[in-house]
Amino acid sequence: MFKKIAMAVALVAASSFATWDYYAIPEAGKGTVKGQFKYDTDDPWSGWGINVSGRYIVMPNLELSLQSFGYASWEIDDTDADGSGLTDFIFGARYAVMPIVNVFLDLHIPFGDEDEGDYVGNDEWGFDIGGQFTQEIIPNLALGTEAGIYWGFEHKDIDPGLRLNLAAELGYTIQEVGLTPFAGFEFKYRLTETERDGHGQNDDGDDQFNMWIGVAYAINQQMTVDGKIKMRSGDIDGDATHFDVNFSYNF
Repeated sequence: MFKKIAMAVALVAASSFATWDYYAIPEAGKGTVKGQFKYDTDDPWSGWGINVSGRYIVMPNLELSLQSFGYASWEIDDTDADGSGLTDFIFGARYAVMPIVNVFLDLHIPFGDEDEGDYVGNDEWGFDIGGQFTQEIIPNLALGTEAGIYWGFEHKDIDPGLRLNLAAELGYTIQEVGLTPFAGFEFKYRLTETERDGHGQNDDGDDQFNMWIGVAYAINQQMTVDGKIKMRSGDIDGDATHFDVNFSYNF
């Protein structure tokens, strides 16, 4: 029962984090392909994008993923400022060291054009590394949590330093109708200051808080649609409101 619930809730979370999701890794030989449309806004700025992600469990307890490869566009109203193009993406790996504990390593690949703005590409290679804990609290109610460190590599004479990420998501599966409402949050904290041309930027201690709510609907065992709204506030990523709609196919 727990595994079925965890897998159902896992479908809703792929677009929320650097890792594929916070929940249990499916059985070996299973996989998911997901398409997403997203929209972000913080008046007068707005952006939208489409992307595709996929994961496959190559052996028991080991999941590999390619996340958020796609196209994005942004603009600032009443100005000539805009940008568009193919985006950065992530190659990820998760391993279940026990049924309720995963470790993960994600590589951020700067494929996008940094000249088109950070919403498209930022020219920064980086690693996310950390661990996850997932548990069924009561029947049909699953909790997934994550703690990790992001390490961005120096580029264009900018050393982004280290950042702490803490996050959690809670989802309740209503099995009779195939619905899973969910809610979650992510907290980011800059552990070391950014250095530009060898000079510290005094931004250590900056933080960021993200909070989201959404719902997923299982059309059948293979297909799921979900959507969410996320509020973003803080110094690291800035303020914005985010919306996305996703379609997932499990095989």
